[in-house]
Amino acid sequence: MSIWQPILPYNAVCCRYSEIGTKGRNRGDFVRHLNEGLKRRLDAIFGGVRFEEERGRVYMYPSQERLLTAEEVEALRREIPALPGIASVSPGWRCGRNDLAAVEDYIRKTFPVVYEAFAKAFPLEQRTYAMRVNRIDKNFPLRSQEMEMRFADWILSEHRDLKLDLKAPKLRIGVDLRPDGIFIDYERIQGAGGLPAGSGGRALALLSGGIDSPVACYEMIRRGTYVDFVTFHSSPYTPEAGLTKICDLARVLNGFQKRGRVVAVNLLPLQKAIRDTCEEKFRTIHYRRNMMRLASVVAEFFEDEALVTGDNLGQVASQTLTNMRVIEDACPMMILRPLLVYDKLGIIDVAQKIGTFDISQIQVPDSCTVFAPVGPSTHANLGAVRADEAKLDLAPLLKQCLEQTTIMSTLNYAAHSFTELLEAPLPM
Repeated sequence: MSIWQPILPYNAVCCRYSEIGTKGRNRGDFVRHLNEGLKRRLDAIFGGVRFEEERGRVYMYPSQERLLTAEEVEALRREIPALPGIASVSPGWRCGRNDLAAVEDYIRKTFPVVYEAFAKAFPLEQRTYAMRVNRIDKNFPLRSQEMEMRFADWILSEHRDLKLDLKAPKLRIGVDLRPDGIFIDYERIQGAGGLPAGSGGRALALLSGGIDSPVACYEMIRRGTYVDFVTFHSSPYTPEAGLTKICDLARVLNGFQKRGRVVAVNLLPLQKAIRDTCEEKFRTIHYRRNMMRLASVVAEFFEDEALVTGDNLGQVASQTLTNMRVIEDACPMMILRPLLVYDKLGIIDVAQKIGTFDISQIQVPDSCTVFAPVGPSTHANLGAVRADEAKLDLAPLLKQCLEQTTIMSTLNYAAHSFTELLEAPLPM
């Protein structure tokens, strides 16, 4: 993101997509979801947004025709980088005219302002630029390269400290020449790429208060999935602050999609039975196996198609290949693990970008810390785990957990009963 860029008299925003462009006959549905996501994120900022679509582009304008304010441009720079489905965004100037005079008029008026800010931001040896002309309108009298050369003559003669760099310029001038008009910009705000939320089904994510699971949720949203959330607590052994933290994380994630529901399950009845009955080294695996069973009940009720976890291969004892296989054995649903091979620093980078990192850093005990084993098994034998689990009378224990399951409000943290789950069949 180019924070040195000045605020110019922009009248439009160009939103570019890339992967959506490969969708053939379904492209219209993906673009519709993209526009819905843009509207959710930016409607309040602009006081209403209207759209104009072209292949590979969505132009956005304030609902009432006017120039963009400085606050709106700053909000674009802040909000767009994490928005799913967007390749890049540029605030710029959109004109229905399609002639050379219109391009020259805008660039000659605005480039001196851009150059002044650019010269202050970059030392002499880094002052490089390039113009990129995208000539979709083949009737335009000059070809792309001829346009670029024409403006280079003027720019380089007026600003002798500038050098042309076609590979990696520090300053870029973008010109789109299309049959119905031109678009000119000086900056591209990088988007998250991927697919717009809601274009790829629904899933239920196991959301904890750590760094990883919120990022896993975001990565699924970025691949077009609407995500609901389920969290596990051990009240009264874990404080209410843990659920408040989960609601705060879900509220941030819901900024990238339509509102996902948050379900809180009290795992304590199972944990007590596992502590009193099963081998200590298998406790964490038993917890996780039954989390999957309970999550699948919630997912089936919501008609979600898969479960999502923040598993990261080898990070903790339950996330070895062996133990993940043992845990998955108890789950009747597909489990998606978008962070499986991520580097931890990469996960942290994403968490900071989407706004969940600081919330995740708040230290609150969670259900995984209750009755945690001293020496957890890292390579549990499936047969041994099944035999150990057979000591439990699982059905009534799962029912007890479901009896203490609630739906949370991310607005006021209120918990509402969710007794409908008691009629659902148990995955055994």
